[in-house]
Amino acid sequence: MRHIILEIANIADLTTISKGLFKDHRKLGELHKPLSKSLEFFKYIRNVYVGHLVPDLTDKTFEWMPQANMVIGGTEPDGGITISWFALETAINTYADDDGHKIFESDTDLNYPPDLERFLNFLGETALRSLAYVTQLIEASGDSFDVPDIKADMIELAMKAGDTDFKFLRKGKR
Repeated sequence: MRHIILEIANIADLTTISKGLFKDHRKLGELHKPLSKSLEFFKYIRNVYVGHLVPDLTDKTFEWMPQANMVIGGTEPDGGITISWFALETAINTYADDDGHKIFESDTDLNYPPDLERFLNFLGETALRSLAYVTQLIEASGDSFDVPDIKADMIELAMKAGDTDFKFLRKGKR
């Protein structure tokens, strides 16, 4: 599930840099519009839960789920999974503003089958719509890139690859 959330959030990042294509590719914009709130939600979940567990989420998890304290230092073999599940639930519930939850109409309890089904359906629907968006994005951006002919250009590409100088990648630098 963490991988699906991560990939959806990565697609959210892609939409930020691909909005310039919407003018000439209306279908891409049409696919993005109903997807945008879902993408922002999963980007938030990635940023507080999947990518790195932020201290505020940890604190809120133990407040929301006091039983999580029993797992810490316990002998439960899957205690880490339990804490992770609690943290996911907390992350979902903290996606809120002064008016309440921004995606779901109420708190989410992942141990309550209707809430779990609601979340999993939302995740699945977002994943499918994200795939449709990316498929359209690939088609729309195809004219924007020069893709080498791998058979004809392989020797030249291999020589260039041999000259690669690897350095630490800095976020946001090109």
